[in-house]
Amino acid sequence: MAQVRFVLRSFYVLSIHNMFSVSIKCGFLIATILQAMFSLTGAHSKPHIIYILTDNLGFGNVGYLRAQTPAGPSPEIVTPTLDNLAETGIQLHRFYTYKFCAPSRASLISGRWPIHVNHHNVGLLQPGFGIPENMTTMPRFLKNLGYSTHHVGKWHLGFSTPRKTPLGRGFDSSLGYLFAYNDYLHGFSEEGCENTTLNGTFPGKVNYTNTSESHMCTSRSIAMRHLHYFTDLWQSGTSDEGPAYNINGTGFEEGLFVNRVNGIIDGHDASNTDHPLFLYYAMHMLHSPLCVPEEFLDRFSFITDNEDRRYVSAMMLYADHVIDSIVTNLKENGLWANTLFIWTSDNGAAIELDTGAKSAYPLRGGYYTNQDGGVRAPALVNGGILPATMRGKTLSGLMHLCDWLPTLVLGAAGGTNVTDPATATEGLPVVDGINMWPYLTGEVDVSPRSEVIFTPLAGDDVNPHAAGNALSGYDPALISGRYKLILGVITQASWTGDNYPNGTRLPSAPPGQCYAGEQGCWDTWATVLNCSVPPLCTPYVHGTSELPLCKKIGCLFDVYADPGEHRDLAAELPEVVETMYRRMVAINASVYDPDRGSTDAQAACDVMIHKRHGFWGPWLESSYP
Repeated sequence: MAQVRFVLRSFYVLSIHNMFSVSIKCGFLIATILQAMFSLTGAHSKPHIIYILTDNLGFGNVGYLRAQTPAGPSPEIVTPTLDNLAETGIQLHRFYTYKFCAPSRASLISGRWPIHVNHHNVGLLQPGFGIPENMTTMPRFLKNLGYSTHHVGKWHLGFSTPRKTPLGRGFDSSLGYLFAYNDYLHGFSEEGCENTTLNGTFPGKVNYTNTSESHMCTSRSIAMRHLHYFTDLWQSGTSDEGPAYNINGTGFEEGLFVNRVNGIIDGHDASNTDHPLFLYYAMHMLHSPLCVPEEFLDRFSFITDNEDRRYVSAMMLYADHVIDSIVTNLKENGLWANTLFIWTSDNGAAIELDTGAKSAYPLRGGYYTNQDGGVRAPALVNGGILPATMRGKTLSGLMHLCDWLPTLVLGAAGGTNVTDPATATEGLPVVDGINMWPYLTGEVDVSPRSEVIFTPLAGDDVNPHAAGNALSGYDPALISGRYKLILGVITQASWTGDNYPNGTRLPSAPPGQCYAGEQGCWDTWATVLNCSVPPLCTPYVHGTSELPLCKKIGCLFDVYADPGEHRDLAAELPEVVETMYRRMVAINASVYDPDRGSTDAQAACDVMIHKRHGFWGPWLESSYP
């Protein structure tokens, strides 16, 4: 298989790599020897920390996870780099997230449960969207410990003011997009200005059907993503930041990102142990639109029955090549021996047709739901600092995204505390994460985490596809030990097959590939699980502790014995249901959900159009919390 550094030299992938030349250092052999000798049982310097976050990826699209299922390996799922990292590192088999992007990222960077920082996925043009300005973040903690901190890729944590951008949050440098997604070719934005007086200032929505680039993307995913001719690509250095005018449009976006990552690695002085590297790379892959360079798509020409599945397979292979490029470069630059390497997804699989098309197999549900297909994410740990006794292990204890902040700051970096001054002065929630370092290094055999909090009883962004039922899309959930209690009426409650998306359809479906919403085609959103049976169920009322008046309060699953969530145990274990429900009531009282201000599209669009030539960026000097 061609190395990524060779493959990246195509027009759409290679772009700015000449700005960051690759140098193979003679210290590589010495670093390899030291890696073999190294053990975490002794003293060690602060490690380099590389965190790669993949977007909307589920269990069914990763080779080493697919190989563990009844279906076994598939020629459509090719991830040799990740497979090797899993085999030689640690698989985190019970790693949990939030059910969609922004809350997961806020949880990771702040060390809080999403309900204690931000559990909403919409409202990016609200001044207070994302992490509160005065909340201390992971890069800030690490920077205070001497780390050189860098961000590349997706942000999705608010950008109304300079204090909310990556530079303002503690990163020394950044290159990425600010909204939930953009397009891979020109940085075209998900957000437009239709609801402002500026509507019509720029052309309308993007369509690649009649361009030479159309073969790189599915036309359906481009159309469904409603991209606009505004640009979302932002960069920053140690003292300045602004639109990435000179970078945008010069290559396939993920290629721009990995070139920046490798440039940062090339430029880091491995001998300077006082300033180790923290690099947070939030990949665009595998978020829609479904786009990939043609040479990767050609590898899967044998997939002829479903275009989306072919593109997703190619995108996954591309992502694997990107990760291989980074791991190889860390080794060539003599950094790997003292590196902690982390790879996870931000949530489960986006299984919806057209814009998702990922697989959660063999789990139930997907992105936007609290069944394990939506919140249990692939995750692994590797790097030279792992003790030999932990290599090749699978850890099945609970872990959550919020645990990484104390794990990295207190465990890996040797910090003394993660106390946030703002929790006392401004009444902000404290850090919720648990230091998992003893678990990851084998000092303890049992995970210190026994609970995972998902959507609160107060709810979050109600699923817009589930109109017509007051409880649809309302899915509060909690894991306690081996049990998960989930309430409401859950959409996308199906199981993706071992070959997904496929030709599932009703007899009335039109010929050819099925698309979401077409007559007779299977709609993931229409697959419903009634966990709080209406109409006898009274939804939770804030401030009450009584059990709701329901024929059925919720569904109870043993996620260890029944990872596919097939068997509802609520009727068999009513005392467990009641105990967990009362715990959810107590949790709900702690939800942090301040007024984040009204959507400010007019002001944001005005600055974007008249001051930044169509590039999104901050539009205020200060904001809400």
